[in-house]
Amino acid sequence: MSEEIVHSTIDVSVNPNHTTAFVSFSKPENGGIDVTVEKVMSALEEKNVSFGILKEEIERAVEQKRYDENICAARWEPPTDGVDGTIKYFYRTDQCTAPVENEHGVVDYKNLGLVRNITAGTPIAKITLPTDGEPGKDILGITIQQKKGVPVPLNVGQGTSLINDGTELIAAIDGNLVYRNGSFCVDETLLINGDVDVSTGNIDFIGSVTVKGSVFEGFRVTSRKDISVLGSVNGAELSADGNISVKIGIINSRVDCRGDVKLGFCENSRVRCDGNVDSASFVGGEVFAGRDLIASGKGVIMGGKYTALNNVDASVIGSDKYVKTEITLGNNAVLMEERETLDKQIKDMEDKLDQLGKILATLTELQKAAKLSPEREQLKADALRNRLKIQAEIKKSKLRMSDIDEALKLTQNLSVSIKRMIYPGVKLRINSSMLAVKTTENRCRATVEKGEITFKPL
Repeated sequence: MSEEIVHSTIDVSVNPNHTTAFVSFSKPENGGIDVTVEKVMSALEEKNVSFGILKEEIERAVEQKRYDENICAARWEPPTDGVDGTIKYFYRTDQCTAPVENEHGVVDYKNLGLVRNITAGTPIAKITLPTDGEPGKDILGITIQQKKGVPVPLNVGQGTSLINDGTELIAAIDGNLVYRNGSFCVDETLLINGDVDVSTGNIDFIGSVTVKGSVFEGFRVTSRKDISVLGSVNGAELSADGNISVKIGIINSRVDCRGDVKLGFCENSRVRCDGNVDSASFVGGEVFAGRDLIASGKGVIMGGKYTALNNVDASVIGSDKYVKTEITLGNNAVLMEERETLDKQIKDMEDKLDQLGKILATLTELQKAAKLSPEREQLKADALRNRLKIQAEIKKSKLRMSDIDEALKLTQNLSVSIKRMIYPGVKLRINSSMLAVKTTENRCRATVEKGEITFKPL
């Protein structure tokens, strides 16, 4: 009796999630038909396996006659999940006040880091956008969707902006950088709810400063805009590029500003400003006003040195004690020199602005043709930031030049207006003319006529 002929058989197993398929084939017996690659492929097709077939592996297994062995015949292509967006902050999100140590290791106990000055265009954070990833496919040829990346949570706070297609958070204005309610914000005004003292340290701010209390001895408040103090200033310093006002008044202090100064009283202090200086009384000290010096209210100017490039208006100048008081009006040379310097600076800045405009125009054209390289993207961002800064500086300089032009127009008719009386001991100088007051004069105006200072009734 002859032995039974047994042909090779093929078994295909597909896992439940259709990610892999395995084949095994038996050994033929007694001259039975052996397995072939084509038969394996047909067996896979019967199981609907159509993607990720490892044909080379199948060919090798058939050639090597690897009977009764599980051979991986197909493998899926898994999806590539997207990457979530990230954010890198360049500033701390917590606010800590502690004495600041400089690069030499010296600790400044009057600098507590209360203010974080930031200029328009300065980067606050770098944002990496999420990626979509790529879909996959199982061995049956069915597309498997990937998990797309999630954008990083980001609130664009007041005074900030997103640029460069949402990959960079910058300051949109000059101000104080604070982290508030889950986002960075830039405040144009800094509010000190109490006094400027050991609890706050010195204040140096790029925007306006409002102090609800007073500024105490040995401390300093500096602002690129305005300063408003609702209390008094005693033995301290104020410096501002804008206006300064002190509701109660100042004693033994220094004030320097580019705008107007308004004081409740001014005693034994040094004041210098480009605009008007207005106070109910001036006692001692040294005051320079780029425009008018005004003693409002009580209107007393007594003791010290006072210079105004325009006019002086007061009720009483000097005292019955003959206190030495010097009043000087007009200074054309100083104004002209400042104007020439400003004019040159504006021209230089306009040249830089023109260069930045050309750079931005070139980069914009290149961006239309193709995506900019990271280096050129950074160049474009820097150019935008610098343009904002220069435009602000030009505007400020032109305003100052306009003020100077107005002041120069008025210097030919300078006068000291006295609503009540001016006492002996007062020395008047109007441009190149000078007069030492010898007698008390009432309700008059001091002006220059034919090169001499004379008094005329009001």
